[in-house]
Amino acid sequence: MNKKLLATSALVSTLAFSSISFAQTTITGSLDLTYRSHSFDANAGANSETTFGRESQINLANKGKLNNGLDYAAGFSLEFDGGNNTTETASISNENFYLDLIAGATTFTVGIDHIQNSRQDLINSVGDIIDEVGLGVVNGILLRPAGDTATFTNPKESIGVGAFHNFGNGIVASYNYVPNIMNRGTDNNGSGTTSATGTNSAYEVGIRGTNVANSGVSVDLWRNEVKKTLPADVRDQQGTGLGLNYNKGPFGVGAARLNTERTAATTELKHDLYTASYSLDKNLTASLVYVKTDDTAATSTADEKIKSLMVGYNFGPVGLLVTASRIDNVGGLSAGGDVDALGISLNTKF
Repeated sequence: MNKKLLATSALVSTLAFSSISFAQTTITGSLDLTYRSHSFDANAGANSETTFGRESQINLANKGKLNNGLDYAAGFSLEFDGGNNTTETASISNENFYLDLIAGATTFTVGIDHIQNSRQDLINSVGDIIDEVGLGVVNGILLRPAGDTATFTNPKESIGVGAFHNFGNGIVASYNYVPNIMNRGTDNNGSGTTSATGTNSAYEVGIRGTNVANSGVSVDLWRNEVKKTLPADVRDQQGTGLGLNYNKGPFGVGAARLNTERTAATTELKHDLYTASYSLDKNLTASLVYVKTDDTAATSTADEKIKSLMVGYNFGPVGLLVTASRIDNVGGLSAGGDVDALGISLNTKF
C-alpha cells in the first residue's frame, strides 16, 4: 500500500559542484494548496476560522564521484510556506540543505533537514497527522510550533553533522549531532548570534526499518536529547519515539509513542498514535487515526484526543487528500477545548 498519496515537504535530493566531472544535476518541485475549516466550541465559536494555505518548493540536486573514488551528493531546496511575515523568510532556505560523502552503504552528511529523523511520520496513515491535523489547532498539544521546548525534540531543524548506514532489507541507522539547537546556519560564515543564552547542543540517534525483508513490518526506534542551558532548567530535554506498522495487501495498521521529558520542570508529554488503513484500489486509500496526548503539567486538566478520517485519491500527477477530524480537550483543556476540523488538499510534483 502506498504510505503517502500526497506530496510532503521534505524531498530527499542531491547536489554538488556542477564543475566536477561525472556530475548529474536535476531540478524538481512541488506545489500544495489547502483549504481548512476549524470550528471551536470555546467562546461560543468566536475563534472558528476558515482559511486557504499554500506551499511551493524548488529542489536543486546534484550527484557524482569525487577524484578519490567516493560518491558525493549535495543539494538544497527553496521552500515558500505562504507566510506573510518574518516566518516566511526564516523558512525559505532551511529545507533539505546538505553535502553527503558516500562510502558504499555508509553516508557522512553535513546540513539541515536532510537526515532521516523522528519528525517523519511514525504511523503509516494516508496523510501526515501532524501537518494535516495538528498544525491548524491553536495551542494544540500534539503540534505546538516547531522549536517550542514543550514538543518532542527536533534536532533535524538545526544545522549539524551526521551519518547513516544502510544495512539492507530496509533497515537504516542514523546519528545526527547539532552543536547549537538554535542555529539553522547563521550568516555565510557562522558569525551571527543565534541565542542570548549561549549554545545548547543536541543529538538524535535512530533506526528505521521499512518493510523489513519484505515482511510488511516497519519499525522506528528514536532517542534524542537537548542539553539544558537556562538556570530554571532542571534536566536535559529528552525524547523517545517508538513506532510499529504492518502493511500487507490493501490493509495496514500502526501504533506509535512519542515521549518528551521537559527541561524546565519534571513533567512529561506523551503522545499515543494509532492508525488503520485500507486501499480500495490502487488510487483510493482511507485511514482512521486516533491520537491521545497526556500532559503531566499542572496546566493540563484533561487528555487531548484526536479522531480523524483521512481519504486520499491519486489522479496521477495530482493528489487529493480530505481530512475530517474531531479534537477533544485541545491543549489539555477540559472546558471549551473541543474542535471540529476539515481539510482539503491538492498536491502535485514536477
